[in-house]
Amino acid sequence: MKKTYVAVIALTLCILLLLTTGCASAPPGETDTAGTDSETAGTEPAKTEAATDAPGESSTEAETEFVPVLPDLSKPLTAEGIRILTFKCPENDYTTAQGCCYDGENWVVAFNKFDQRGEECTLLCKFDKNGKLLKTSDGPLYLEHANNITYLPERFAYFVTSCQGTLSECWNGYSIVDRDSLTLIEKGTLKKPFFAMGYCPERDAYASARWSGETLDFWDGELNHMLTKSVDPPGTLSQGVFAAKDGVWFVRSSRNGYKQEFRVYDWEGELIAAIPLHLKNDAESESVNIINGEFFVTSNAGRRAYLYRVQFSEAG
Repeated sequence: MKKTYVAVIALTLCILLLLTTGCASAPPGETDTAGTDSETAGTEPAKTEAATDAPGESSTEAETEFVPVLPDLSKPLTAEGIRILTFKCPENDYTTAQGCCYDGENWVVAFNKFDQRGEECTLLCKFDKNGKLLKTSDGPLYLEHANNITYLPERFAYFVTSCQGTLSECWNGYSIVDRDSLTLIEKGTLKKPFFAMGYCPERDAYASARWSGETLDFWDGELNHMLTKSVDPPGTLSQGVFAAKDGVWFVRSSRNGYKQEFRVYDWEGELIAAIPLHLKNDAESESVNIINGEFFVTSNAGRRAYLYRVQFSEAG
């Protein structure tokens, strides 16, 4: 009898214990997440990416979508460059940044020095769109200043404007460099001098300017000369060019009291607009690129080239 009584008590206690455990809830202030871990195990949190992954700018840098607005060239405009990236030459003896071009995937930048003979030579450096160095040319290339670089998509190559030479005059020279290997594959000269030449794939045509920018020349896709146009000479210093379908954009740095600017011409050589360009500390602009409606310029900072995104606003 005593044993039976003890067994009944023990059984009762076990039942009570089971009932208490089964009804237990999470402590106050905590959430019962039972099952949640197994449902989300191995699943990464959703990542929010910027809608625009602009060349030279990581998508993680922009919290809001940047919508490029094409400038209305019928109105007086001013332009301001916002520095977004630095391209750094890996070799210390190259002390001047010159031409720069975006090829749809990467940037290529020319850094110059003078060799033991006193001749200017160039190290071409390829960077990804976030500024990481990918490749350099295998030693110096003799590109006679490499004042401007434009991309030839049909040839997978860069067209490099010579502009000048220190030991040999080369005001009408160009070089073609393979995009992938950064090796020189062709050099040539034209009948007209030019300080910068840009290629427009949509038109299969080139545009260039001479000397101080007082003469423009236009060429077909085979570099046959088509048109010469005299224009009012700018007071600013000749730098780079980008040949777009709807206009040819020259970027010109400050000189003799004239502040740097864009000069924009149509494909008949008529001036469309002259737009003042403001860079911090009046940095010397070198190149201009237009990419999916966004405008970029680079400046010379010695062993570095600074990349700026350009914003336009109405003057006044």
